[in-house]
Amino acid sequence: MLERLEIHHYALIEDVTINFSEGFTVITGETGAGKSIILGALSLLLGEKTDVQSIRSGCESATVSANFFLGETSSPNLLSLLNMHDLELDDGSLILSRTIKSNGRSSITVQGRVMTRPDLAAISDELIDISAQRDHQSLLSPAHQRDVLDAFGSCGQQKMEYQKQYGICQNLQDEIEKLKQDIQTSSRESEFLRFALQEITKADPKLGEDDKIAEQVRTIGAFEQIHDALSLASELLHGTENGSSVLGSLHQASVQLAVAAKGDGSLEQYRARMEDVSIECEDIFESIRDYLASLSYSQQQLDELQTRQALLQRLKKKYGHSLEALLAFKEECQTKLTQSENGEELLFDLEKKLDREKAKLKTQSALLSGLRKQGSIRLQGEIEQTLRLLGMPQATFSILVESCEPGPNGSDEISFMICANPGLDSRSIREVASGGELSRVMLALKTVLSLHDSVGTLIFDEVDAGIGGSVAVSVARQLKKLSESHQVLAITHLASIASQANTQLVVSKRVDQGMSYSNISEVKGEERVGEIARMLSGDADSHVSLVHAKELLQQ
Repeated sequence: MLERLEIHHYALIEDVTINFSEGFTVITGETGAGKSIILGALSLLLGEKTDVQSIRSGCESATVSANFFLGETSSPNLLSLLNMHDLELDDGSLILSRTIKSNGRSSITVQGRVMTRPDLAAISDELIDISAQRDHQSLLSPAHQRDVLDAFGSCGQQKMEYQKQYGICQNLQDEIEKLKQDIQTSSRESEFLRFALQEITKADPKLGEDDKIAEQVRTIGAFEQIHDALSLASELLHGTENGSSVLGSLHQASVQLAVAAKGDGSLEQYRARMEDVSIECEDIFESIRDYLASLSYSQQQLDELQTRQALLQRLKKKYGHSLEALLAFKEECQTKLTQSENGEELLFDLEKKLDREKAKLKTQSALLSGLRKQGSIRLQGEIEQTLRLLGMPQATFSILVESCEPGPNGSDEISFMICANPGLDSRSIREVASGGELSRVMLALKTVLSLHDSVGTLIFDEVDAGIGGSVAVSVARQLKKLSESHQVLAITHLASIASQANTQLVVSKRVDQGMSYSNISEVKGEERVGEIARMLSGDADSHVSLVHAKELLQQ
């Protein structure tokens, strides 16, 4: 429920704090005193767009804050929103605040945390609902009408089953559309893909082959350099007929070390090491000799390697920057061609599966529609009966459940229709011309649906428009009944309605030094009797009006 509303520098209000109670509260006052200003301030907390013209003259900003006490009655939707934004209640209370500035900017906080206007609207929609002439209302939304009917008709479980099946169908449909696009793309690319696959397959590149060929080309290109260097190394190791050799010198050195070692045993280690060096050099010489024997130069081989190298380079340039990318592209070509060849068969299987799932969806849809139609009969009967008590004895209320294309919430379009006057066609409640009729329709809906509505605070503006006498008394009774399950606030001009409220707030206006001020305060006792008398006759001091006012309050 709304516990407290603070308004600062908004329109005619300078600084006002309004404390609200549970049950039924009415707001009354002279025309032009500023009752609509309170609704305007509350609309800011509902996420409505700001208007800098509403900032009090001479002020730089206006602020509206509201404190809601939720206790343990918070709706699941509201708790989900609070959890989403990591907000916690403070002793069961939730504080919303919005400031508008003269430069057109505004700031919004919830529990002291900065929020966006859509966030504020989402949260406040779960807290308060204003029913005012021509204002957008939640129950005027076709989507909300559907949700209300589903709640009233206990369609929740069946709706969940439908939505689960709808999700299966949607996933299949998405899969089919993607496959169709892939098939179409593959079909357009098939000629290119076949050519590329054939060209790559014919070349038959091997991973790392390009590096290996590059090394071979480099080796053959350096044939003369390698041959001359190895020949000289071989001559230095083995020697020539006229020259000394490294191997011969090492052998002679080893012999001399052996002679020396006979005289000094400590030299044996050097002899052994020299022998190892000699053996190692001999092995190196033999390896060089064998390599030279196998070394050959072939221009044909070089030409073949360079031709292969150029082919691989060309393929890499066309299909990939490396052999790895080239081979990956080859696999991709093969996959796409296979998909193109087998795609039609796979598409056929998916479409057959979708047909089967759609048949299940149709069954679920029919069950949900049946529950909705049953619920609509009961709901429209109760609302129509309530409208009769609200001064619309010949009004007919109906709920249309019409078939439409399956969607996330079923295959039904829900419309709340009304005909307020005999001989006219029923129209959507959105099109009801009379503000008073609209307010009474909303009151009837709220009364009947009170057990299914999670919004705790309901505000009715001009619910008494165009009515009086016994009808006004009936309206008051309905508001009173509705206040048993909701906090109800009503702005009214009728004493018969105001007298039935638990609390009465009076809006007044005064002019001080050329500046207008609106104020609001609770009236009790004789003050309330006087306000009811004023509402009856316009004269708060009239004896007849005072007597009548007391009688109304006693009733």
